[in-house]
Order: sequence, then structure tokens, then C-alpha cells
Amino acid sequence: MIILTNGLTDTVDEGCLKVCYSLVKRIKSKYENVSVVSYDRKSELSDMFLSINKLMLSKELISVINEKNEPVLYIPFPARPNFTALRIFILSCMAKKGLKVVLSMRQQYNFIAKVLLKISKAQFVVFSDDAYKSYCDIVSQKRVTHLKTGVDTKTFSPVSEKESRELKKKYGFDENKKVVLHVGHIKSGRNIQQLLKINPEYQVVLVGSTLTKDEQDTSLKEQLLKSDNIRIIDDYLEHIEQIYQLSDVYFFPVVQSGNCIDVPLSCLEAAACGKPVVTTLYGEMKAFHDKSGFYFIDDMEKESINKLIEKAMNLGGNKDSVKAYDWNNAVEKLVNSL
Repeated sequence: MIILTNGLTDTVDEGCLKVCYSLVKRIKSKYENVSVVSYDRKSELSDMFLSINKLMLSKELISVINEKNEPVLYIPFPARPNFTALRIFILSCMAKKGLKVVLSMRQQYNFIAKVLLKISKAQFVVFSDDAYKSYCDIVSQKRVTHLKTGVDTKTFSPVSEKESRELKKKYGFDENKKVVLHVGHIKSGRNIQQLLKINPEYQVVLVGSTLTKDEQDTSLKEQLLKSDNIRIIDDYLEHIEQIYQLSDVYFFPVVQSGNCIDVPLSCLEAAACGKPVVTTLYGEMKAFHDKSGFYFIDDMEKESINKLIEKAMNLGGNKDSVKAYDWNNAVEKLVNSL
């Protein structure tokens, strides 16, 4: 198998990059005869780094695909969807043994892009029921797979109350104060201004992505920092799981499509750590509507948000709700489908 991607990096602190890194790492560790070809970004997981133009027209890439004569698994970083559709079509012409494309975010395509996806004969892997239905409408049901995935249940696991308090002290928090956590880009499109409505009795922690420091909503960041109970961490955290473990509730207010990948990994990671998740019905979160440990936001009024957070803290989380989304299960299903 040839894995082709521009989503590999060793600084993995963003949803799309996590999807790529997690899948590639596990495929390489479990299966032989896997060649990882990367472009744009470099990583220790890459077997080969190529300079490839925007149309994927590269003599080196064509040579690799012809010599290996194996199926291609393409994991593009989501950007400019219509160009992505063109690249998928071109790659499908190169990959004589078949092309499978992993799409972590549902995107909007113009008419020509939809035609290119349809005639490409590529197979598609998506992460939410919404995305599954969307791509089935573009191509056909036989060419789309809904893959449940997004969490390493060994790394992201519950700790005792004592350990949680010790982690709070380690990261400079008041061990006796409840922590409400959100992990993601500092952008108004993610609706994180709702963090300003959370009661000041709670310590609110926002862990931003280092990938988009230059793209942060500066005015929003300044507004958040003016609040005495909000702390922003936008440096790379090697052990991000510890931030989940020290928290008391996870808060996910994203509503608008395209501002997060289809399956919000942060919600799954928080739940795997045994933390209650207060969330909207964004993307794959709809699948957890009747699951223990998930609490859904009906409206964004301050009183409603704080009542729900209090309810979540009292009733707690349930790590068993996300066991089906473990990366290892997904990798086996993905490879078996190639």
C-alpha cells in the first residue's frame, strides 16, 4: 500500500493532523509493505518526501506509483475543496490498483468538482453520518465508508481524583477549583466566545493550536484574556491528555459546519478520560445523543449553559461511550477495505 499525504507533522495538535498521524502511525506498525509518501509537511513517519505541484503532476510520484503497483491511500489536508477534487481525479488516473481517499471534514464542492469526484471512481472514507450522506449523494453508496474513529483509549484514560488534583497543581491551577476545558483553534467561527458566559467560579481553560497562531482571531483572544477566569494555552503540549485528566467538564460549542473536523476528536478524548462532555449536535456528536456522559446544548443563553455544565459535573462522564471509536478498530477496518 502507498499512503500519500500532506498532513503529516511531528507537532500534532490539530484535528486534521491528528487524524492523519494516528492513521499512518498505526497502519505502519501493524502492516508490512506500506510506503508513506509525504509532501508539503515532513515527519519521521515519512518514507519519502517529494516536491509535488498543486495538480499532483510529479514524475517522481508517477514513478513511485507505477513501480509499487499497489493501492493508494490518499489523506489530504482539507483546504480548497474544488482543487482537492481535481487532485483526487488526477490521482485516480495514476493509481491503477485503486484509490481510497480519507476526508476528515465534509466540504462544499461546485458542480465541476462533484463531476470530477464522481468520474474519478475513487473510494471515500468519512467520519460522520452527515458526511456519509453528503458523499453518497455525489458518488454512490458503494464508494463511501463511514469510519468510526478518533481516540486512543490507552493514552486518553481516566485518573483518580487525587491524580487529577496533582495535575492541576502541576499546571498551575487551583486544585480546589473546577476546570471547564475547550481544545481548538482560537477562532470566532468555532463559537468559543461562549466561554465568556461560563460562571467565574470555574477555571476556564482554552488550549489553542500552535498551527494557526498566525491565523488566530486576535480580537477574540484579547477579549477572552480580559476575563479573570479564562486561561489560554497556545504552546505545544506533548501530553495533552493530562489537561483532559485535570479538567472536570469538557465544553464544545461549535455549531457552524467547516470549523471543525466531522468527528471532534477533543470530545472523544475528553470522554475517554471519563470526563462529561457538554456539546452541540455538531457532526458525529449526533451519534452520542443518547449516550451516557454527553450533555447537549439546547440554547446559548448564559443561564442554560451554566445549568448544563453544573448538571454534567454532578452526573459525570462515561468512557465506555467512545470505545467503538478507538483508532485501532478503525485501522483494521480501513486496511481490510483496501
